[in-house]
Amino acid sequence: MPGIVAGALVAHPPILLAEVGGVQSSMTSLPVRRGANAGGNLARFRAPHVQVAAQVDVVLADALIADGRRAGFSLIWAEETELDHGVVVPLHSLPRTMANKRCIFLGVSGWPLQRFVEFGSWLHGWLRDRAVILIASGDLSHRLTADAPYGYRPEGPVFDRLVIDALRDRDWKRIEGLNPDLIEEAGECGLRPLGILLGAAQAAGLSSQVLSYEGPFGVGYPVVAFTTPTVAGTAPNTGLDIQALGRRAIDTYLRTRRLIEPPQPIPVELQAPSAVFVSLRKDGELRGCVGSVQPTEATAAHALIRYAVASALRDPRFEPVRLDEVAALTIKVQLLDPPEPTELSRLNPHTHGIIVRRGDRQALLLPGIEGIDTPEQQLRAACEKAGINPNAPLGLERFRTRMLE
Repeated sequence: MPGIVAGALVAHPPILLAEVGGVQSSMTSLPVRRGANAGGNLARFRAPHVQVAAQVDVVLADALIADGRRAGFSLIWAEETELDHGVVVPLHSLPRTMANKRCIFLGVSGWPLQRFVEFGSWLHGWLRDRAVILIASGDLSHRLTADAPYGYRPEGPVFDRLVIDALRDRDWKRIEGLNPDLIEEAGECGLRPLGILLGAAQAAGLSSQVLSYEGPFGVGYPVVAFTTPTVAGTAPNTGLDIQALGRRAIDTYLRTRRLIEPPQPIPVELQAPSAVFVSLRKDGELRGCVGSVQPTEATAAHALIRYAVASALRDPRFEPVRLDEVAALTIKVQLLDPPEPTELSRLNPHTHGIIVRRGDRQALLLPGIEGIDTPEQQLRAACEKAGINPNAPLGLERFRTRMLE
């Protein structure tokens, strides 16, 4: 598996870690860390016990400097300082992934955004004889609210929405073409690392999936996975037998009233939290469908198990599944991308599900429902499900799903 095989954009607020929560550079060269060992902690955030240590691939770093310079990229050796929170926070969350792995740590410089993209593309080709995961650490706007670190600017929310929408739509050229004045006023700190990741991901043929985005404290915190794309509407093959796992979860619960644990190791595609819907069919007819709009479990694998059982026993439209029915069930699992506000003209019932809200009433419809072919039909069906007048003022959101195979 050559070059960049996966990547992630992650925010790095120290308050993200329970232990803590309870300047931009104008250099024209990109720094590369040289020492064999690197470490850091969050002492400045009152959590000195939060520490990380990593081994640097010194040979690879030497070659990167030499070959990068020959390719026209200005690379320099970084000073041997402690790793800052922008590195400590992401690595603290990856102890198992980091085991027996060597790292290369890149800094930032004053290059224009397009130069970072070009460097990422070159980096993927340069790493073609290795399998590498590239992590871009950075937040989005620091100007989302009046109490944000840099104060409020209307460009802050606009910038974040444009970036997140482009990542959700897998249309990264929109990010590369952002107005420099908008970027400046947004007060961001993650666009340059993201530029490297976008260049590498494009060269590697990866696809982006927004796992979460939120803006507490006036700062935009994104989590985005970059993985090998699959057929539209499907998630990567996890290596699990989804049918066997779902049936075993239901069978075990019916016999013991206990939820099983996911098989170990949990596939990468199911390690992150995710909203999940599980549908059961018997002889082609729906037998149960239950899920969540937001992540409710530590991993998507745990959610899959929980909602397989809930679909069998807690869908009020059906009698609970009997033990003698389990072997005849067909299981369909859909992972939901985070919902986004929308309007009727942007709906496509074949590719997007919808959520309608009015007061304390709401309903969700998954995409691809037989007999629903137009936005108007989709909206009407969702309102009927929720007991809402479709002509009343509504809150409307759309979302994509990925089918597990």
